[in-house]
Formats: sequence, structure tokens, C-alpha cells
Amino acid sequence: MARPKEFDQEAALDKALELFWEKGYERTSIQDLVEHTGVHRGSLYDTFGDKQKLFLTCLDHSRMVAKERTFHILEEEGEPKEVLQRFFTKLIDLSLEDEKQRRGCFVANTAMNIGNSDPVISLRVEAYMIDMETSFYHFLIRAQQKGALKSKHGIRELARFLLSTRNGLLVLAKTATDRKVLEDAVAVAMSIFM
Repeated sequence: MARPKEFDQEAALDKALELFWEKGYERTSIQDLVEHTGVHRGSLYDTFGDKQKLFLTCLDHSRMVAKERTFHILEEEGEPKEVLQRFFTKLIDLSLEDEKQRRGCFVANTAMNIGNSDPVISLRVEAYMIDMETSFYHFLIRAQQKGALKSKHGIRELARFLLSTRNGLLVLAKTATDRKVLEDAVAVAMSIFM
């Protein structure tokens, strides 16, 4: 009979995500993960698979958390400009809330650090970016139906612009000491299309 798991899988996943976020995929060893999570190597492998599979699970977890923390706002009722302002304000709040959080977006960091060196991880990052773009796209369709868009650009172009703005804000937040830096970027983004 198989032994039951003797650790909290969710807590171990959070610890692994924290370490990957801090050190990056390539600089994190299995031994680092064992020490940081407090989970034996065999149990990590049995539960999550190899390092790459654990990292992919962390990417998926990060994606879910981002949807719960910010992207759900884009589905809220209200004037589109106000909804988008709430989205960006929440994003800025979360990115500046404490020094530990000032590490940018896990997925964007992964894209910058790994690039195309690991095709499996790159595909997952691309899927995540497409998912974020799609969230902006659906938001913009609703805004257009309400007559709130004034841009000459297409919906898809604007969705990609918003995705770039979102990712850029999280990169800026890693070093910005003045919240106004981020707010200024948002103000310009808002003025372009609404």
C-alpha cells in the first residue's frame, strides 16, 4: 500500500514558486528546492515530477493567482475607463505593497530569463501571454460595444498594447521608488484609447 503524502502540497508549491521567482529556473537546483520547501527529493519527484514539471506547475499556479488578483477586474461591470483604471491601480498596489513583492511578474521574468532556451517552458509562457491578451481583448470588445473606445487602432492591437503596458509596469515596479512613475505610464496608456 502506498504511503500518503506527508507534506502540504500547496505550501510546498508556494515555496517552490517563491524560490524560482527569486533565483530563476536555471539557477535553482533540485537541492535548493529540497532545502527551501523542506520536502525530501523523492517526495518532490513523486508529487511534481522533475524540476521542469515543477516549474511548469509553478507557472500555472502563478497564472491562476494573477487571474484571481487582477484580471477578474476586467470582467466587472461599470464604465470601461473606470474598470481599466481599477485594474491598473490594483496592479500597482500589488507590485509595490512590500519589498518582497517587488520582483516583477513571474511569467514575464521567465520569458526574459529563459527566452527560447527551453521550448516546453517557452510554449507555456506564450500560452499565458496569449491568455492575458485575450482577457484584454474581451474587455475591449465590451468597451467598444459601449462606445468607450476612441482609438484608431484595432482591438487586437490595443489588447497587445495593454499586455505590454501591464508587463512593463511590473518591470518598472521592480526598481521604481516613486509610485508616480507607474501612474504616469498608466495615464498615457489610458489616454490613447479611452
